[in-house]
Amino acid sequence: MEAKPPTLSGGEKQRVALARALVSKPDLILADEPTGNVDPVMSERIMKLFVELNKLGAAVIVATHDLHLVQTLGKPVLRISDGRLSRSSSLGGVE
Repeated sequence: MEAKPPTLSGGEKQRVALARALVSKPDLILADEPTGNVDPVMSERIMKLFVELNKLGAAVIVATHDLHLVQTLGKPVLRISDGRLSRSSSLGGVE
């Protein structure tokens, strides 16, 4: 709480940014690489937080390169590959 921004690690800065974005309880959450600069355990916690916020009524869209992390949540996945958009099931199959 007493730390100045320049002394925070990349992961700490990421968590502060998430807290600032979520404190107002938005109806729509657009998260671009929200798990960047955080360890795998924190990445999982962040994604589970998004799932809980979604259950409370917030629409959540996450852009990430960590497809495995997203697929473990059992939610629909949209993929962009070679300029084409496709929907993947939670198990990784493309529809």
